[in-house]
Amino acid sequence: MALEKAGTDLKPIGFVRTEAGHPEPSGTWQARSEIVIDEDLSKATEGLGDFSHIVVLYWLHRSHRSRLSLRVHPRGRQENPLVGLFATRSPNRPNPVGIMVVRLLECRRNVLVVEGLDAFDGTPVIDIKPYIPHSDCVKDARVPSWITNHRNLEGKLEDIYRRLSAHYGPQNWWPADGPFEMMVGAILTQSAAWRNVEKAIAKLRESHLLSPGALRRLEQDEIAALIRPCGYYNAKALKLAALAKWLGETWKDDLRGLFSLDARELREKLLSVYGIGDETADSIILYAAEKPVFVIDAYTRRIIDRLGMTPRARDYGAYQALFMDNLPSNSQLFQEYHALLVRLAKEVCQRRPRCDGCCLKGVCSYRKEPDCQG
Repeated sequence: MALEKAGTDLKPIGFVRTEAGHPEPSGTWQARSEIVIDEDLSKATEGLGDFSHIVVLYWLHRSHRSRLSLRVHPRGRQENPLVGLFATRSPNRPNPVGIMVVRLLECRRNVLVVEGLDAFDGTPVIDIKPYIPHSDCVKDARVPSWITNHRNLEGKLEDIYRRLSAHYGPQNWWPADGPFEMMVGAILTQSAAWRNVEKAIAKLRESHLLSPGALRRLEQDEIAALIRPCGYYNAKALKLAALAKWLGETWKDDLRGLFSLDARELREKLLSVYGIGDETADSIILYAAEKPVFVIDAYTRRIIDRLGMTPRARDYGAYQALFMDNLPSNSQLFQEYHALLVRLAKEVCQRRPRCDGCCLKGVCSYRKEPDCQG
């Protein structure tokens, strides 16, 4: 791949290889990937295995240089000050070069196995350098407060996730057989307990009605009778009918084609369907389309508020930005994190919380409140 000229020809020395389009963490924050060096340069890696960390310079080939702005809000957050582009790590820059220190797990001739490289599959690598602590680490370095605040949030969200994951283990959520069933569940779970949603879905499954075409063949009152266990069945029957009609008329029931849209466009399309709001749309995007958006529900808001992390603007987008601006953009991570928060809210952090049994009590001050049991 030829890169843009920057005075001289700049050519990649290798490429990033990951199992997915974007590295997926497996229960940790650090994703593993490989850097495959050009065979002609394989001798250049001799001795590199003696280092624990390396500095990777890579070309952000998916950055949007057409959106180049010389002054930006760091991380796209309006609460951060407006600063010059070069005072940020924004990927949309004149020469989109990324730099990251990663752990070197293994050096196999021209293949470097690394941990913590936030890069897409196929990302061109420009250079590799060893990380040398006494020359690469600066003591008493000064950074602005918006970076310090961001790092604090990153650290706190990481700590919360680790505590939840260690306590509850993998959730492997959303429980559904196929993407359309997941879409149906996202609508039925509105203002309903999941156990009642499962009963409604079971009735639809037994009647072989878990497809858009099958639902379109039913009258609204017939759908309502089947989903009665989940509550608000007349309203939800209308929503399911609207979804099935939209999928048929607009997408010819091609979910693969629908889910090929990027997350932003997919969200806009879903929100145009009667009965689908922010939370339902994001649930579909995250769990059915498997694209990285964080779902915000009443459980998540409750926990975040009790942890003392309530965003300045208390709307859906602000809560969502809290997670998406401070976590790796990763669908598997978002699925697990959201599912763990739901589990905590249902079992412990209820309206009247059981604080003594909470795995987050070490980082939460809410247990001092009078309505906390414990």
